[in-house]
Amino acid sequence: MNDTLELPPSLWAATAEPAPPTASLSESVRCDVAIVGAGFCGLRSAIELARAGVSTCVVDSGQIGWGASGRNGGQVNPMGHEAPAVVAKRWGVNEDHEQVRRYTAFTTSAADALFDLVREWQIECDAEQNGWIRGLHSTAAERDFEQLFAGWQAHGAALRMLDRDELEKLSGTRGYQKGWLAAGGGSVQPMSYVRGLARVALESGARIFPESRVTKLKQEGGVWKLSTHRGDITADTVLLCTNGYTDKLFPGLRETIVPVISVQSATPPLSQAQVEEILPQRQTFADTRRVIFYFRKTADNRLVFGSAGSDGNYPGNADRQRIIRGLRTVYPQFPELDIEYLWGGQIAVTLDHLPHVHELDSGLITGLGCNGRGVAMATAMGAQLASWVLNRSPSDLAIPVTPLRKIPLHRFHRMGVRTAVWWQERQDNREAAQ
Repeated sequence: MNDTLELPPSLWAATAEPAPPTASLSESVRCDVAIVGAGFCGLRSAIELARAGVSTCVVDSGQIGWGASGRNGGQVNPMGHEAPAVVAKRWGVNEDHEQVRRYTAFTTSAADALFDLVREWQIECDAEQNGWIRGLHSTAAERDFEQLFAGWQAHGAALRMLDRDELEKLSGTRGYQKGWLAAGGGSVQPMSYVRGLARVALESGARIFPESRVTKLKQEGGVWKLSTHRGDITADTVLLCTNGYTDKLFPGLRETIVPVISVQSATPPLSQAQVEEILPQRQTFADTRRVIFYFRKTADNRLVFGSAGSDGNYPGNADRQRIIRGLRTVYPQFPELDIEYLWGGQIAVTLDHLPHVHELDSGLITGLGCNGRGVAMATAMGAQLASWVLNRSPSDLAIPVTPLRKIPLHRFHRMGVRTAVWWQERQDNREAAQ
């Protein structure tokens, strides 16, 4: 987590539903389970545990949703980055192995499950489930694009291929050769959604302590003690739900993921002509670029457009110009499109592009590495971690529990990511021009 507690400015922060009343930790608290991280994953875990009668406390260094949960693009995507065959290979099993089938069912159902929760818990977050489009930006990416389509369709994902003409009608851009439509995808106002989860967690009996950075985590006498500047928590079990903002609280955990900057922008409200041409049926969109473009419309008909960036708290002119170039590339017919809001955050990327669950010690577990699919994935991950607490049956989880594996030369990751983004952007541009 970061020492900066102020909520970075964004469209989401400016327009979200109010946060439920909470206060920072200022006393000694005893509970069954302590959760570090008041985002999608941590709050979903808290809801499931509190409803099962487990006394639960959530603590965060910032406000509710301060990290990626309040800064993402709000896309709810119903599938993973890697094809099921690749997942099986990474885990050293056959594609029809029970673990792979459990994971693919978990992944393909995550979006539907999220929208079901929004309805059940009456979370006001501008939820729309109109589908997610993925666009092919060049022939160089076609083989992986088609393998991913075929692999996930075979494992139950509701996918339909789109030719160039249909893709243009649905997106308003001629910049892609073809695409697919995943019917289960959609979008939410992520800050409103995470605040809604916090409300439900509180109503279920959990306690939430924002702006209470955990400075020390230690096991003493069979229980865990979490120390903050003004109070402490003693718990039998601890869940670390910090994802892209994982710090040094548990040695070695931060070195298992690479925090990659994702930057989002929001235009002023679109003109009527733009509303009618850009994503007229209000799907979300992401493409096959290495330095991805992704975009969607909001409830008040702004265009939210995102890509890779360099500053996760206060993006500067370089990030602004990258986003502007992206807008001009995708929608050259609307050169007047401009940015009113610009913000960024960190996503947790793993080397295998799969989410990870690690049992770090007795009574200490973490789930992280959503690889940019965190709205649906982190929500679903929270339920998985709660299941582990309640049942202590790792073999039943959709994501296998694995040991920590540090990324080699991790201390150089920031330099490496920036170089990779620069190089990959050049490759994307060259391929798209062919």
